Amino acid sequence: MSTVTTPTKTAGKLGTFSGVFTPSILTILGIILFLRTGFVVGNAGLMRALLLIGIANLVSILTTFSLAAISTNIEVKGGGDYYLISRTLGVEFGGAIGIVLFLAQSVSIAFYAIGFGEAVVSLFDVDSAWVTQLVAAAAVAALFVLAWAGADVASRFQFVVMAFLFAALGSFYFGAFQGADSAILQSGLSAPPGALGFWVVFAIFFPAVTGFT
Repeated sequence: MSTVTTPTKTAGKLGTFSGVFTPSILTILGIILFLRTGFVVGNAGLMRALLLIGIANLVSILTTFSLAAISTNIEVKGGGDYYLISRTLGVEFGGAIGIVLFLAQSVSIAFYAIGFGEAVVSLFDVDSAWVTQLVAAAAVAALFVLAWAGADVASRFQFVVMAFLFAALGSFYFGAFQGADSAILQSGLSAPPGALGFWVVFAIFFPAVTGFT
């Protein structure tokens, strides 16, 4: 007598939306996009800024295609980029690049925390680097508490962050209808005299499109 077995859902697994889409969106749409886009347009002009953004996204798209091609050829397990690189290019390359990515992630925590501190301090009439650093330190401490509480708590909190993120993106589009001036648009099409060079501005903006890893 045969028995029919029904597949059981594995507990504790993150789905595609909560485990892939949400953290990817939160890292791609980072602090550079909000704090340095105006800086890019102001130094490069609107036309060159659009070209700059197009080149940056082209580099990211080509890298994403390569990553997708590698991911479809092997079974992806825990380890992220290190696992993919070590299984395709060898353990030596995987270890070297994995260490660099670890250091990059560690530095990015401080990078985003300082950016968060600048954004919060700008809302108040305070002009002090110490206040920015205190806000950043408080943010890192709060993130430590979330990480200590467990991955489940952190994964739920990311939905709150994503809600604020989409609200911020909506404010961009809403602001386009508030006080639009064609004269200001015309004057900002080209780079102003004495502005930073194209590739200097590109180097400042490029981290805004590298969060997909």
